[in-house]
Amino acid sequence: MNLGLHFLIRRWVLLLGWPGVCGVAGLAACLALYLSAVLPAQQRLDTARHSASSLEQRLARAAPAGHRSTLGADEQLAAFYRIFPGEHDATEWIGRIAAIAARDGLALQQADYKEAHDPTGKLVRLQMDLPLRGEYQAIRSFLSDLRAEIPIVSLEQVQFERQKIGEPLVDSKIRLVIFLGRAS
Repeated sequence: MNLGLHFLIRRWVLLLGWPGVCGVAGLAACLALYLSAVLPAQQRLDTARHSASSLEQRLARAAPAGHRSTLGADEQLAAFYRIFPGEHDATEWIGRIAAIAARDGLALQQADYKEAHDPTGKLVRLQMDLPLRGEYQAIRSFLSDLRAEIPIVSLEQVQFERQKIGEPLVDSKIRLVIFLGRAS
């Protein structure tokens, strides 16, 4: 260590005393806690708020504002089903999922699709199995972005597997479900 720096640190320790040094260390610990825990949690909260406002806007478009409280059960159910896009829009939503994966640095090589019609309701359940390979944080970011940007997607299953302990890339199998309105 440089002699001048050593002298400067020793001088500040003598000026502040041990209570002052403990106070400075406490401030440094608070700053580290803020940057490592509070700031990321605040960003996740902002993402969740954005997702909630997007869903509120879709609800507002589905039913007129003045009629929400006076709607009967059938009208409320019809308004609920209007939230979901039609099944003819499935390719558009799959494209959005692929675009989010590409934006997060993940290559979507293949996907398996299975469509199931709800016998009692008016929804189509489009199940997608996505094998992804990438960094763990990129996959987590992809899942978080999906939840925030596409409210009609439901995460059904996630499986992570790492081939070797020190390897940065993980293999994941993700099962998503997209809910779409059934064409009449």
